[in-house]
Amino acid sequence: MAGIGFTLRKMTGRGDLWGIVQAYSYSAMLSSGPWLFTIMALVGITFLSRYLVTWDDLLLFRTVITYNFSFSLVFCGPIVMVGTRLLADQIHDDTLDRAPSLLFSMMLAYVLLVSAPMIWLYGYAADLTPAQRAAAIVGGYLIGLIWTVVVFVSALKNYTFVSGIFFAGMLLAFFACGFLLTGFGATGLIWGFNAGLALILFGLLAWIFVEYPALPGDLAILPRQGRVYWVLGVSGLSYNIAIWVDKWVMWMRDDSVDVVAGILRTAPYYDSAMFLSYLFTIPIFAVFFVNIETSFFEKYNRFYKSFQKHATYSAIESYQREIVNFTLLSLRNLVVLTGLLAILIVLSAAFILETMNIPFKEIGVFRFGALGACLHVLSMFAMVFLSYFDFRKPVMLLNITFLVANFTFTWLTAAYFPLHGMGYFLAAGLTFILAMSCLVYNLKRLAYGAFITNNPSI
Repeated sequence: MAGIGFTLRKMTGRGDLWGIVQAYSYSAMLSSGPWLFTIMALVGITFLSRYLVTWDDLLLFRTVITYNFSFSLVFCGPIVMVGTRLLADQIHDDTLDRAPSLLFSMMLAYVLLVSAPMIWLYGYAADLTPAQRAAAIVGGYLIGLIWTVVVFVSALKNYTFVSGIFFAGMLLAFFACGFLLTGFGATGLIWGFNAGLALILFGLLAWIFVEYPALPGDLAILPRQGRVYWVLGVSGLSYNIAIWVDKWVMWMRDDSVDVVAGILRTAPYYDSAMFLSYLFTIPIFAVFFVNIETSFFEKYNRFYKSFQKHATYSAIESYQREIVNFTLLSLRNLVVLTGLLAILIVLSAAFILETMNIPFKEIGVFRFGALGACLHVLSMFAMVFLSYFDFRKPVMLLNITFLVANFTFTWLTAAYFPLHGMGYFLAAGLTFILAMSCLVYNLKRLAYGAFITNNPSI
């Protein structure tokens, strides 16, 4: 964390308003840049295509991209979580010559996991042309492989490069789609978007090969060493399913869904309102990112390094109090910021939807989605703190709880239009309460957890 932390500390330490604005703006771009560029590219492609292709072609393109993001995130969830921990171990043990082997092992694992369901869906079940089948399958591979590769570039803390390559890739996707859509319709849109994804993937790989020049040799390193971290795998899988399960339920139970290519179901009014609500959490990400990368890491590092320096119990206890006080204070400030943001979103929901040209009937979904997204992000931050202290099983149980609650509440409310979005909101609220309670409980036992419960030698 040191590299980006130095930059942010320099900005915030200047003591002027402009430095603080710079720090939080920089933080927002680094934490959410790839996400923002992808959304802007998809919005731009949609507006570009609206009057140049048929609605059926545009709907097919959007549906395939949505399904590919859904598939890739779910199948990559356990791979990325376990792979990230193994990479962290390699950094700690100074064995980064194994990093290329881990990367290719993760990429291979994703390809093996996703191939059968994706080829069945696009290759046989969906009513697509051969070119569309190939484009959809290639896109699914590209998106998932990008998730695995980003782990390694992020470990280098080169956020500027990640944001830059995503910007270049999405810019290429926009122009490629514009060039291909008039002659090839939905097929051209999907292949054009794939061109941008390919630039991102190979650009990230090129940077990794520069930083990790060793040749990959052990492609079984992920399953062999990752078995120790099976809890992280379950946690990653359940979390990513939980993010999508309310959409899946609505696709199955909502009477107003669109059916594309004979089998691909989507609920555009629900999906668009929910995805829009996620965008308003970016300021919260920025604040959290600054806190984590500056003050928190200094206290976290001092606490754990005191063990190696054989500090006295009173010194360790004082460092623990620093961490506890800072963590709770940071979350309190985030809760206040999130509460103000949620109130602002609810009150201005009609104006936001009108500005974004989204039907007014989605206002209920948007309000519930925005409130749920705020609570979801806060619970995620609590789980991030728990993960820093290696409380793996509590995080896994929280993610499973979120998954079960989101499915159950969404299923129960799906038949009532005024309650659409409430299932996600209730699940996020329940998870937030449990996550905060779990964090407070474990913070009080931080030293005990470090020496006893999380000590692999015991």
